[in-house]
Amino acid sequence: MPKSQPLRPPPRALSRDNSYEVVTNSGRRLHVPHRSRQMPADVWVDFRGTVPEIWKAMARDKGFRIHRRVRDRLHLALECCICGSLTAHKVYTLRTAQPRCGGCAEADLIAQARKAGLVLLRRDQRDRHYALYRGKCGHVLKRQFELVNRVANGLTDVKCRRCLIEREQEEARKQGWERVRRDRSGNPSYREYRHPCGQVQRIARGNLQWGQCDCARCGKSWTAKPSYIYFISLEFGDGTPRLVKLGYSKHPVKRWRHQLKLPKSAQVDVIRVISMPTGHDASGTERAAHAALMREHPDFVVPNHIFADVLNVVSEVYWPAAEGVIQGLLDGIEARYPTKIS
Repeated sequence: MPKSQPLRPPPRALSRDNSYEVVTNSGRRLHVPHRSRQMPADVWVDFRGTVPEIWKAMARDKGFRIHRRVRDRLHLALECCICGSLTAHKVYTLRTAQPRCGGCAEADLIAQARKAGLVLLRRDQRDRHYALYRGKCGHVLKRQFELVNRVANGLTDVKCRRCLIEREQEEARKQGWERVRRDRSGNPSYREYRHPCGQVQRIARGNLQWGQCDCARCGKSWTAKPSYIYFISLEFGDGTPRLVKLGYSKHPVKRWRHQLKLPKSAQVDVIRVISMPTGHDASGTERAAHAALMREHPDFVVPNHIFADVLNVVSEVYWPAAEGVIQGLLDGIEARYPTKIS
C-alpha cells in the first residue's frame, strides 16, 4: 500500500487567521472542510498514487476535476469547474455525496457581506458559524453568518458595539455624567454612570438621554432625599379579599391616604416600614424585591381585576400568604440599610 510522501517541500499555512486554508506546493490555495481544520498545514502534501478513471468520471459528473491526491490515500484535491478553486475532500464524499466547493462558498459569503454593507475579513477560528467583518464605521465586528444573511435580506440591522458605547459616552457627557459600564444586572435598558461628585448609579439610558435623572448623592430631587419601603395590609369591607402591598414612598402615610385612592371603608394596617438613605436606593431595592417575588413566587401575585376598583395601582399587590416571604426579603434589605426610623 502506498504511503504518503511529499513530492515537494511541505505547504505553508496562509496565516494563523486563515487556518482553514493552506497554500499548496504549487502555490495555490487549498480550502479545507471544517471537520479537518484541526489538522496542521503540513499534512496536506501530495500523495504518491494513481487516480482511478472511475473517480475522474464521478468528479466530472459533480462539477469537479481531480487535481491530485493529497494527505493520504483517502483524500483528493478537487478543482471546481466553475471558479477553479481547490477543495480537499475524502474519496468517500466524492463517491456518496455532492462535494462543496470552498471557493464558491467563500465567494457567496463575500457577496452576502457586501450586500449587508460589510467586508468579510476572515472566518472565526473557534466557531465555524461566525466570521469577522469590517463595518461601515471601520470597526471589526464578529457576527454569525445567519445574522449577516438576514441583514443582507433587509430583515434586521447590524449594530457596532464600539459605536454604541461612543454614542452613550457622548450622551452622558451632554448631561454632565460619565458612562461607566453596561448594567451589571443584565437589563439592556440601563447603564451605570458616574456623576462629577463621584457617585456611580444605575440609570435608564432613555431617562439620561432626556436629562430625567438626578444624582442620588448631591442632587436635590426625590432621588437624593431619604425615603421608605413600606409593607401594609389592606382590608376593604366590601367583599374584596384581604391583600398586602409592598411599595416605597418619601411620604408613606400620604401615599396610603391619598395616592392609592382607597375607598373610605378600607383599613390600612402597617406591617413594616424600613427607612432608606435615598429615593434612588428605595426605588431600585423595591423593584428588585418585586422581581424576585414574580420570578420565584408567581402564585402570590394578585390578578389586577381583583383590586382594580379599590386600588389606584396595576401591580405589586399580593395575597396574604406572601407575608412570610416578603418579611424575609425585608430582613435582607434592612440588613443592607440598617438606619432606623426616628
